[in-house]
Amino acid sequence: MRIFDELSCRAAQWVIADTLYFNSTTYSFVRGDLEIDDSRIKRILPPKTSRRTNILPGHEIVCVPGLVNPDVGIGPCDWTTHAHELARCGITTAGAFHQGLPDFDTFAHSEGVRRLIYVELGEADAQRSGTGVNRQAMEAFERAANANAYYNYTVFPALVPGEIWSAASLLAVDAIAQRLGRRLCVRLSRTKSEADNYKETRFFTEIGLLSYLSILRSDTTVFELSQLSRRDAILLRDSAANLVCAPQALNAPLLEQHGTMLWLKNRAVGLSIDRDTIADLNRYASLILSSMSLMHRSEDVTQTCNALVDSLTRSAALALGIGDIGAIAPEMRADLCLFSRPADLHCGRDSLSFIKLLVSGRPRHVLIDGRPVVADGAVVGELVQA
Repeated sequence: MRIFDELSCRAAQWVIADTLYFNSTTYSFVRGDLEIDDSRIKRILPPKTSRRTNILPGHEIVCVPGLVNPDVGIGPCDWTTHAHELARCGITTAGAFHQGLPDFDTFAHSEGVRRLIYVELGEADAQRSGTGVNRQAMEAFERAANANAYYNYTVFPALVPGEIWSAASLLAVDAIAQRLGRRLCVRLSRTKSEADNYKETRFFTEIGLLSYLSILRSDTTVFELSQLSRRDAILLRDSAANLVCAPQALNAPLLEQHGTMLWLKNRAVGLSIDRDTIADLNRYASLILSSMSLMHRSEDVTQTCNALVDSLTRSAALALGIGDIGAIAPEMRADLCLFSRPADLHCGRDSLSFIKLLVSGRPRHVLIDGRPVVADGAVVGELVQA
């Protein structure tokens, strides 16, 4: 059933009436009318009080914020293929690292998930130290970032310390991020051999050098934490940097050194789940559930579930400095996942019920910027072609 046939996909003002939605402030489910203007949630009213005539009945559905996956690991040529699968899973915003500027024209006008592109900026010749920054590449990046006029992607300056030999180059990329007012995205070594090689050739660990250069600030987001030593974990803990990691990266050294409660305190954290795991519902559900035991050592299940939901929604967005996605609230973007309402889901249920929704199956409908991208489990573009 194409529920959006009667409700125009481009209707400027409409309402999801009398629905159950997740309130990210109270971590509870609340009943209400979600009024949507164009791409944003305009107002949230008590149930059955909206006077709008363009109505999507919501009594049989439950609304949760679109999921944010800061690092899904998609290559420049793979967005079109994999973006549909991400949307089916309820992921409305996804990020990936790119070596250099991608061809934005290939997907700038395409439908699908909102894209976060971390453009790796480095030196002219990474094989020789002292060559300095690649000025041409950095100037091209700044022009592209300043001319970012498309609604469905945002570019960020990115550092991969293992591919940069000069501290001056690190500072130059950091300066670009500050000029643009964007998060600086730092991808650390992904394997032990990479981390060991960095230390042997630079005489610093990656975190040690970034800390020494005062780059680990609140406007920096660090990706890939799996190879951190205890010393680096302490440096990163004492910094203000935001974090993005796979659940497995919250490993024994981090937990044993200072406990995850201190690790997560006063910072934005996002969880990244690779595209292969997302495509396999059983693996996806298993990883989400197992990550609950990694997020905290606390015995407070409610606190644990709240942190996990945050790391998949609003905290993941804030880690990238994006304040208008990841929650259902007035003036937020209308990125919504609409699930069939379980019989046992009622007002007041908490974050654990949110997690149960995620692991129970795919959402029926997914909206990005108020537009249906998935309807009845199928990508809208595929329905049109059929």
